[in-house]
Amino acid sequence: MKERGEYLDIYQLKIDKGKLFELSFYSFPHDVHSDGYFEAPTMAEIRLKLTESEYVDTGKLGFVPWLIDGIHLEDSQDALRVEIRQLPKDASPAQKTVVEEKRQKLAARIAKFHEVADAMMEGIEVNAGTEPLDDLRFCFADVSEHGWEGADLEEALEDIDEEAPAEAMCIWMPSSVPHDKASALGLDGLQSEELELRRGQANDCLEKLRKTLGHKAIIYRQHFRSADSTWQGTRSKQEVLRCRVKIDKCVQSYQRARAAMVQLGVDEDILRNLYQEIEPNQLGVEKEVTEENRYGQGSHRLAWFWNVNNVHSSQQDPWMDEFYRVHWLKAKARWQRWEEELSLVQHEMGWTVSWFRYKEEEWHRRYKKSVKPGHQAYAHRQMCLWGKFGSEAENSFKDKMIVVT
Repeated sequence: MKERGEYLDIYQLKIDKGKLFELSFYSFPHDVHSDGYFEAPTMAEIRLKLTESEYVDTGKLGFVPWLIDGIHLEDSQDALRVEIRQLPKDASPAQKTVVEEKRQKLAARIAKFHEVADAMMEGIEVNAGTEPLDDLRFCFADVSEHGWEGADLEEALEDIDEEAPAEAMCIWMPSSVPHDKASALGLDGLQSEELELRRGQANDCLEKLRKTLGHKAIIYRQHFRSADSTWQGTRSKQEVLRCRVKIDKCVQSYQRARAAMVQLGVDEDILRNLYQEIEPNQLGVEKEVTEENRYGQGSHRLAWFWNVNNVHSSQQDPWMDEFYRVHWLKAKARWQRWEEELSLVQHEMGWTVSWFRYKEEEWHRRYKKSVKPGHQAYAHRQMCLWGKFGSEAENSFKDKMIVVT
């Protein structure tokens, strides 16, 4: 026990600003970067860095706030589409008026944004930007409360006028221009700045996504499963639904940031290792919290986005800190079990070869003591058989087995 005591220090999760060292949240270190760290700067940090160096990089000022405004407009469009989908089928005139006023305000903001873009581009023709599209896989929570069908969802986004409503307007951004044509138009610097901001947007969305999933797990564990009345159960379901809406919003924003990074020519390795696609089956309640004693924990793997951490803010969240500690300790326990199993298998390889050699020697001894020709032939045959087993085992287990002498 004294020897074990000193190892308790490694249970302490090593956290630094913007970095997280972890034992592994995928089955073990082969999926972690060589230095064991994932950097995840926030949009605010990236914005500060770009603002400080903007004039040096582009020779102009004001592009960073303009890009930020465009990203916020896209988020506002998402929020408005969510609000429209949440309208009941028999929405009152007051509810429709509120939505229409928000549409008009958003349309005015978008028009002003494009006016600024025309002035800043200095002769570059600003055509239609990227059309906002919702991934229907992440819109279920918006309409499930009212039981809308897919056709109703499409109708909600249509407008009686020929002009596109504000929530469906295209917003021109540097990422609207193909990356291979940006140099000819002099948009290299702008695309580089947008790429950095999109990276911060993706990091912020992943951080919010992790926190919301954590909150959802707490609701399931502390409220939903222990509800002792219909009233409490209904309130818990409503809280879960609100969490689901927030989760879908984070995913939509992240997917849009990722799509922009693809348009901006981000490296494929970064997309494959850090900014992967989010699938609906990765957004469930984490069972380490709700089903601690379930079967199959040995092969359990966290979704990839838990591994790209912006610990700058997660460090202050007690639930997130506890979540990472539990997974760290469980990963450590699995690693120790696998390490022990590997040692046992390596010894079993050595024991197998030793057994084959022992049987070979045993039959060789019987061959020498045999007097009758039939006995000698049988003993020689067995000796050769076990010798063949031993040779094949040694070749198969070469450089893998442990032989204890």
